[in-house]
Amino acid sequence: MGAETIVAVFAIVLALAFDFVNGFHDTANAVATVIYTKALKPGVAIVMSGILNFLGALLVGTAVAQVITKIIPAEIVTLPIVVAVLLAAVIWNLITWWYGIPVSSSHCLIASLFGAGITAAGVTGVAWPELYKVIAALFLSPLIGFFAGWFLTWITLKISHEKDNPSGTKHAHSKLMRFLHVIASASVSFSHGSNDGQKTMGIITLILGTHFSGYTTNVVPFWVMAAAATAMALGTIIGGWRVIRTVGSKISRERLSHSQGFGASMSTALIILAASHFGAPISTTHTLSSAVAGGTIPAHGKEKLNPKTMKLLMSAWVLTIPVAAGLAAICYSILRIAWHR
Repeated sequence: MGAETIVAVFAIVLALAFDFVNGFHDTANAVATVIYTKALKPGVAIVMSGILNFLGALLVGTAVAQVITKIIPAEIVTLPIVVAVLLAAVIWNLITWWYGIPVSSSHCLIASLFGAGITAAGVTGVAWPELYKVIAALFLSPLIGFFAGWFLTWITLKISHEKDNPSGTKHAHSKLMRFLHVIASASVSFSHGSNDGQKTMGIITLILGTHFSGYTTNVVPFWVMAAAATAMALGTIIGGWRVIRTVGSKISRERLSHSQGFGASMSTALIILAASHFGAPISTTHTLSSAVAGGTIPAHGKEKLNPKTMKLLMSAWVLTIPVAAGLAAICYSILRIAWHR
């Protein structure tokens, strides 16, 4: 086995490591609301999320993966670029996880692809039409999530009357809302796997199609789908309690209700599934966080939004792209020097 093949295999392992980190970083996307409303016990919620992340990654096509393979033109792709992209994404994910900041693994990956591609080949290192589509989806999805979370929570509160009876102990609809909240949370897990799992599939397919004979960037092999789904599921089951606390208890100053949890989770799941169908890699993290924020307004009023946490989320949203791009550029520059020695 030659040195280049060894590096390519390492890059595939690193891609699965990114998927694993993505899983435990983004666990909060699905389980924070059901844990903090006590709709499910933490262990049950996390295992459920892991299983459904696996199924979502395995069953919902590869449209997103195909988009990922096209952001850097195939003729530009080298192993140092791929390794730099993955290192940058993993580093930023771990830093933000440590501080409990719910950032987007999608932002990390796309920004890293941009930073490494530009550093390697200038403006020709990125397929701009594909990048424009991805950036539009990444920036629009949280806005859609905010208004969808607000609207669906408002509708749900009107039906359930949970706002008139916050404890939910005497209202006939309380058990139904709890059940629907769990279903919505499960839907977020499935949709998260369907979108985020494909991003790693796309990176591995890119490595295989450009460095191994018998593979093409146009087809995602089944073993790649299974490996990515498994890595994400394992990461999810381990869980990310630092981020779970932020999403579940710090966005709103008031305790989440089942109606708010259902509104935020179901709107997020529907947005992500639509994005997966159309091949748009979006941020589950920012979509759900925005939906929780939007749902706080009809549930408790806008004055109950926690400005400190909202500023933190906005800062992470804005900073992730330049930071991840810069990290990828630095990693690529170091790897390129080492590669040519």
